[in-house]
Amino acid sequence: MEIKETVEQLNRSNAYIERKKYAEADKILDKLLKEIEPVEIDNHGRILDFTNRLEFFLYCHMDRKINISWSRNFLSDIYLQKGIILFENKSFKEAINFFEMALKWNPASMHIYNEILEACIGMRDYTKFDHYFQKALKYAVRPFDLAMLYKKLGYVWIEKGQDEIAYNLFLYSKLFFPRKEADTEIAFLEKRFGTKLKYYPDLGTIEYLKRKDLLYKRPDYIIPAYTSLIKAMQDIMLKEEFQTRENYLLLIDYYHGLYFHNPGGLIHSALLAVQREYELKFPVTKEEKYILWLIKIVDSIMVILCLMLSIKT
Repeated sequence: MEIKETVEQLNRSNAYIERKKYAEADKILDKLLKEIEPVEIDNHGRILDFTNRLEFFLYCHMDRKINISWSRNFLSDIYLQKGIILFENKSFKEAINFFEMALKWNPASMHIYNEILEACIGMRDYTKFDHYFQKALKYAVRPFDLAMLYKKLGYVWIEKGQDEIAYNLFLYSKLFFPRKEADTEIAFLEKRFGTKLKYYPDLGTIEYLKRKDLLYKRPDYIIPAYTSLIKAMQDIMLKEEFQTRENYLLLIDYYHGLYFHNPGGLIHSALLAVQREYELKFPVTKEEKYILWLIKIVDSIMVILCLMLSIKT
């Protein structure tokens, strides 16, 4: 089956899932599984189904893996969607089985890990949650993903009856990326405590979670992975035909990720230089102006975060 046709079928099944027509979605997915011929090994080693370059580079750098091939067969997407159908039907244990099959093909997908964690919460299996939370932290490199993970962890601590830990985790998640869901959880705790709570993290939040050994610890391979990814993209873009709008935005995103984990003047200057080059080369739409403005806001937040994390040591 051609890639374009496979993507169209996956989009159809996803649309059925969104409309809660699970039987129709399952039929499409089962048909795709029969038609896709999985090839697990080629001359270069194990073939995996990463959805983007970032996942591939992270996975390769994590344990310095070299015998890895990357080819989209969409099996990770198929198993993910089948797991989501089971999750929506509250068959959490069965859903996790399919999510694990999805991870076999794409072990670096935060989307898959988030679904597994939700299923663990649905089962109230917090031992399994802790297991997958630690695995997810290896690939959670974007501020949004880290915020999501720590928000989920806060919810688990509520279920464990540890409201104070949960509250500080919700605050901490906002330090990575301000999510409304965190405010909703804080409002819930506010009613339970019967007192007004602060909605923004401070050094007290950092110190509290440091004592609980719950602060984020950046894996050593993340900065080399981002550095290699940026170099690879720059090499690709040496040819004018690859100096596309999409590739510039990807490069900006990679620099932004590197700066989040390793803030410094040189990296920030390089990020701004690429942004200026992009704006000169392509007319910036209103939507992109808004995105670039958000990036600048997040940059400011990251500087504050890094200062707070450096003070804690």
